[in-house]
Amino acid sequence: MKISEEQMYVRCLTIEAMIKTMVIQGITSNEKLINAVDELFHPETDDEMEAYSEAIIYAKYSVLN
Repeated sequence: MKISEEQMYVRCLTIEAMIKTMVIQGITSNEKLINAVDELFHPETDDEMEAYSEAIIYAKYSVLN
């Protein structure tokens, strides 16, 4: 099922908030962060995986920098 652009935007914002919280709590392992996102949203397409990956990277490094 294809998700709308608006849904993707909201999901990415949710992912960023979740990842920032996890990083602040000391969880910085890429594997753990990716697994948390996979469990929550179950990406089905390459576009979803790419958008989620970018959200993870952005959130993680915004906290660490």
